[in-house]
Amino acid sequence: MDPPVTTVENEVEWEREAKARMSSARRPRRILVLQLKRIGDAVLTAPALAALRAAEPGARITLVLAGAAGGLAPLFGMADETLVWRPGRMNAGILARIAAGKYDAVLDFTGNDRSAFLALLSRAPRRAGYVRFAESAVRRAAWPELCHASVRELHTIDFHHALVRELFPAAPETPDYGHLSLSPAPPVGLPEEYAVIHAGTAREEKYWLPERWAEVIRHLRGAHGLPVVLTGASDPFEIAHLRKIQSLLDVPAIDLAGKLTLPGLASVLSKARIALGVDTAAMHLAAACRTPQVAVYGPTNPWHWRPRHDRARVIAAGLAEGAALTPRHRGAPIEEIPAAAVAAAADALLRPPER
Repeated sequence: MDPPVTTVENEVEWEREAKARMSSARRPRRILVLQLKRIGDAVLTAPALAALRAAEPGARITLVLAGAAGGLAPLFGMADETLVWRPGRMNAGILARIAAGKYDAVLDFTGNDRSAFLALLSRAPRRAGYVRFAESAVRRAAWPELCHASVRELHTIDFHHALVRELFPAAPETPDYGHLSLSPAPPVGLPEEYAVIHAGTAREEKYWLPERWAEVIRHLRGAHGLPVVLTGASDPFEIAHLRKIQSLLDVPAIDLAGKLTLPGLASVLSKARIALGVDTAAMHLAAACRTPQVAVYGPTNPWHWRPRHDRARVIAAGLAEGAALTPRHRGAPIEEIPAAAVAAAADALLRPPER
């Protein structure tokens, strides 16, 4: 067989291809991250994003958040840019930017039809999602590479880590906390030491009784001398719940409900002596700051959402004292949790360490 004929045209083409490969190797990767779920889910994505940044330090990472979770954007310093999808709108600007983004990879933490469409729109050569959500032909086309991690068996943070490693196996283990870009400025008008109570959430069945919150607040004041800051959203039901708690107190709490941005809430939580609350995004923010905290769970399973740092205590309805949590914990009505259990957990965190 005759050897290939070398021509000037061939040499020019080879040189062009070599330069293209070198340029591609030098160009930072462009990675699109889709997290279109609620605020709490977005907060629990932060450790995975930190792992992605560690694995690809030179990459340009674009994060897409949705709705109210877009308020978290200033906290996600590991992303180079954050786009906010507005539900119920055309979002033409975001669609155009994704279509023209020339992304090398997409990580879809969301797993719904909208995020699948955005993954396809990107035309990235590598796109990963979860096999659990790949129910339709469109979703399977959107995510050629599928992560087989079990959402039922894993904590949500570990579930997110697994997706990053599907495309970037070198992504390191990262702690659950310490990845948010917090404001260094102290909260204005707050005492030097205080406790935070975040008693509200989006689901009524997660609400603990106002009488028991009031009992815990009185205990924090009497046993530890801590004034209490109430945080929450501006939802009328949540505000009414906080007003009821306030009405049961002889000394009013500091009411910041509906007055804080998400970065402001994170700052208040990060500087608190202790934070207490039900299963909601505020408790995820407190965990992301490694603030001492007591998280109170009723019908939801703490296995998937609980704070796991060493300064956290979890009180779960339907869980016998000393029993270990499992992925199949069924939960129970939150009213089963006595105030004394929450107060005792707070005492354990606030007690000076033994010498």
